[in-house]
Amino acid sequence: MSFRSGRLEREMPEEVAKFISSLDVDLQIFDEVVLVNAAHLTSLERMGLMDSETLDRAIKALRSAHPSALPMTDYKLEDVHMVIEEYLKSAVPEAGENLALGKSRNDAVAAAIRLRLMRYIAELVSEGSCLAEALISKARDHAETVFPLFTHEQVAAPGTFGFVLTYHASRILKSLRILKSLYDDIAESPLGAGPVGGTSVPHDRSALSELLGFKGPLLNALEASSSRDFIITYLGALCRLSVALADLAEEIVRYVSMQLIEIGDEYCSTSSIMPHKRNPVVAEVARTIAAKALAGMTSFTAIITRRFGGYVLDLQESTRHIWHPSTAALDSMRVMKGMIAGMRVTDAAVRAVHPMSGITEFAALLALNRKMTFRRAHGIAARLSRLLASGAGISEVIAEGRALGLDDESLSALSDFLKPEKVVWSYKVKGSSHPDEVREACDLLMREVESLRSWAEAELEAREKVRTRLLGKA
Repeated sequence: MSFRSGRLEREMPEEVAKFISSLDVDLQIFDEVVLVNAAHLTSLERMGLMDSETLDRAIKALRSAHPSALPMTDYKLEDVHMVIEEYLKSAVPEAGENLALGKSRNDAVAAAIRLRLMRYIAELVSEGSCLAEALISKARDHAETVFPLFTHEQVAAPGTFGFVLTYHASRILKSLRILKSLYDDIAESPLGAGPVGGTSVPHDRSALSELLGFKGPLLNALEASSSRDFIITYLGALCRLSVALADLAEEIVRYVSMQLIEIGDEYCSTSSIMPHKRNPVVAEVARTIAAKALAGMTSFTAIITRRFGGYVLDLQESTRHIWHPSTAALDSMRVMKGMIAGMRVTDAAVRAVHPMSGITEFAALLALNRKMTFRRAHGIAARLSRLLASGAGISEVIAEGRALGLDDESLSALSDFLKPEKVVWSYKVKGSSHPDEVREACDLLMREVESLRSWAEAELEAREKVRTRLLGKA
């Protein structure tokens, strides 16, 4: 480790080097570290500290750099920054020997992390939009498909399957909007700020920021190199998205086990010993995503809370807790959109909506028609529902209603409210499971999908342009 040889006399043992190394997770930011170094060398050339021919050769070498061809398991190099520096010193010594001129690993890694998170946010918004679109498309198909709605894990009211799916799509899209809103906070450039309090090398930090596609330089050099507050916000937003995804996955598992829906064979597995099983394993794995996100946020926050001054290697250890929940969320959404597209509602779903589940709306009707107060109507509805729960037929329920003082008009309406499909069409409020409301929700949500997808595609394209601008075309 040549950078250690000045002050320190003894070589670090392999096991100690491995203990402090971040190479096992640095693949996540490899591309971003290459871009940061390309921008830094470009800045040195603009200051006249490197000639254009050397810069061209250095850029060509960086463009060719690939982790599979570099010593990414040589723990004595400590991290990806030193791996690339050693590679560049060998390929273009004049550039490699100046790679740390006015650039610390502290501001460089902060820049690389921010760039990777910018890409992750765009990828998450893009993939999440596709999942939401799959939900909305299926919701349109099932805007009128009667389906049980649950509270306290019991059938509570009649709804439609389309209504349930728009609920999940709406939550996912709100989470994506929050992720998108973090972009400007993350898109501040630390590069050129130096290791802690600045540098005497006169980098144009605004130009460096523009080269890398940031919105501008981060104001304070100490914050630039050592603050990770923006990651807490990111992980919080990722937790919110992951909870929405986990809830969707949990409902799929429950609906499959209750035989209310079926999912494609390609998203199921059988048992190693029980061949009759059809286990919803993809949804079971997907419902663990919230735990992964929470674990990442808790670990990250706990690690960074006991710091003094500028950079400490605690920050390196905290970074590894960003990547797993990020990739897990992306993978979950990619897999789940196919599962949603092939999902089918069974005949058992309609049968699961017990006739008494619409009795609340009958009580409301009695109050709306000024037949009686709602609480009195509620008591009558309770008596009738108890009868229905015992297995009584409609005629027996009607007879009980008459005995309780209901007039012919009310008894006629009662028959309709014992039919779940009629109850669904009786809903009158905005956002209900009335089929027309579900279709309107689909239209509104699809506009949100298109807006978010358009933004994500533009940002991913901008990331690609940064790469081309700094490294040229492959």
